[in-house]
Amino acid sequence: MTTRTQRLLTLSAVLGLAYWFFGNLYETVVISPNWIEDSPAQLTRLNQFFTNTSPTLYFVPLTPLAVALVWLLWWRNRDDTLRADYRRAGVASLLLTALNAAIVGLIIPRLFGPEALAHPEHLLPAAWSWNGLNLVRMALTATTAWFLFQAFRKLDRRHLSDHSDDLRLARRR
Repeated sequence: MTTRTQRLLTLSAVLGLAYWFFGNLYETVVISPNWIEDSPAQLTRLNQFFTNTSPTLYFVPLTPLAVALVWLLWWRNRDDTLRADYRRAGVASLLLTALNAAIVGLIIPRLFGPEALAHPEHLLPAAWSWNGLNLVRMALTATTAWFLFQAFRKLDRRHLSDHSDDLRLARRR
């Protein structure tokens, strides 16, 4: 993989993770605080609201692609100066993916599944679980993006250095 391609893919992954982070931040600040007060009524209203769309359309396919890029960069990297950054980002993204699978597979069905409103006593604990786990998910997303951005900075400095050498050579001619 060329340095230019690696730089572009790393920046794309960072931007995809930022997109994911800010989507989760929006849900945490704007939507989910409503779930913990009169959960059955709030979640009934939310289920009625999401008839033509859902948060899934926001997050998929961009966020899975961002994580796939993290793994691709970790696997294909041959640069020793970037190895630790990609490894840390890769491990954080593995934890992030496992946590996200747990949230989507275990918590979301308890909040929005077909049987969710039939068991209103489960809604408040599920809402609190979602809120807490979402904070951990945001921390892992930010951690992954941080390590990737460290790799990007190294690649970008190298890119700028290469181009400044080209400019110096061109001025001498």
